[in-house]
Amino acid sequence: MNFRQKAVVAAVSLALSSLFIHTSASANQSPVAQDATVAMASQPQPAEYKGPDVTDNPQPAQTKEEVVSSAKAKVQDAMADVDRRAGEAVRQQRKKLREKGKKDVRVMYGTALVNAKSADPDWGDRRVIAYQRAVVSAREKLLKQLYGEVTTRTLRENFRTNQLPEFTPEEIQTQKGLDAALGVVVAIADTAVGGRLEEMGIDSKAYEAATPTKRKVMMKKAFSKMTQRESRGELSGAIVTRTFETTDANGNTAVGVVLTTSNKLKNTLENFRVSKGRIAPNPKRAKISIDDFLEQNYSNLMYQHGITLMYDEEGYPVLISYAQAGNECNPVDYEECVDNREFSFIEAENDAYANFAEVYNLQGVLTAESRKGEEKIKDATLTRTESGDQTIEGTTSRLLKEVSEMSEMNSAVKDLVGIEEVKRWTEKHPVTGKEINGIVLAWHPKNEASIRSFKSNKPQPKPQPAVKAPQTQSQSGQGQGIDTFDDADF
Repeated sequence: MNFRQKAVVAAVSLALSSLFIHTSASANQSPVAQDATVAMASQPQPAEYKGPDVTDNPQPAQTKEEVVSSAKAKVQDAMADVDRRAGEAVRQQRKKLREKGKKDVRVMYGTALVNAKSADPDWGDRRVIAYQRAVVSAREKLLKQLYGEVTTRTLRENFRTNQLPEFTPEEIQTQKGLDAALGVVVAIADTAVGGRLEEMGIDSKAYEAATPTKRKVMMKKAFSKMTQRESRGELSGAIVTRTFETTDANGNTAVGVVLTTSNKLKNTLENFRVSKGRIAPNPKRAKISIDDFLEQNYSNLMYQHGITLMYDEEGYPVLISYAQAGNECNPVDYEECVDNREFSFIEAENDAYANFAEVYNLQGVLTAESRKGEEKIKDATLTRTESGDQTIEGTTSRLLKEVSEMSEMNSAVKDLVGIEEVKRWTEKHPVTGKEINGIVLAWHPKNEASIRSFKSNKPQPKPQPAVKAPQTQSQSGQGQGIDTFDDADF
């Protein structure tokens, strides 16, 4: 429907409305009560662990000193900085793996921007989401390697005609009918129609000057190519071995993570999953107690994400899950901050449990589609005026570009036993001052065996005595940027 036709329809509606109101005012009618109530619809056999150590030198994935140092460096582009550093970490890991002749280890990284300025109240939660997005980005890179389907479609079109547009007898007859109807409407509504059209946002002068037009494509040259991809596979067993965080001179914060996985690590985790806690310690792998490790690295817990595998002072393998959440409260309202902190811990605990589900059993699907092309069109527009028909020709050229990508990852596990909270913490971010609350959960084979014994109301069998190796002192890695990657683990 062209502009003139739309205007005619609007004018007819206004004229009839005006007539109705005038008739109603002259009649003797009782007032009618209006009901403004809106009805709302109602919604209604255990294996013994024999795998390698994963953290010969347990270290934080990133330290507080590294984050502060990055902020003091006053870089101009936070995203470019974390992308460069994460890429370098991946290069170093791959080099070590090549030197060891290990070919089945996969290393990839992902980055994400914190979608908030440091002054925003919800910066803490936005930061956590950015780390999660970075992890997903790294997983997608692995997903694309596991399996792929690709389809393409290419279209080319050439068209040309020398027949200019013209009005058909039917269109001319229709136009005459509209003009006649318009004359009747104007006669009835008089000058009220123009004023009402202005109220509806219709230019009455343009309405009066509207003339019928008809457009026709005279020449067209078009080309486009469409590509569709789908990737899917299992993503279990990938752990975060390094993290990065940079706040640039403009207050933008970007984060990056490095994910590492291998068949050996996946088998190790599966072994833990079915062991029911009956795993003998390996004294040669004895390191430091979990409590001591967390206490020594308390200031670095804000930069740990996901699952880490390390050994305690007896040589037992332990899975440690880190998670956190922000607190968007007003710092001057102490009661609000305390209330919000309680919910932050609940949120962080859920994410910490989610880490176990994802490292044990995670499936993913990624789809992507892109279309790119160009189009050149020459058209002619016929306009009927009082002085006769006028034809105007024009040429337009444009680039066509569409891109979409979506991934979905799902995990589900049952019978998680022996996971307990080993640390909860509250810290101010060293750069922005925003409050961050975190939870650290740990799975220990001794604890799972003990809980299963408790549930069955049976005494726990005594473990085999093991020779205890001398305890080694953990290094906190403060300001040194030491990561958790060890090529012997994969």
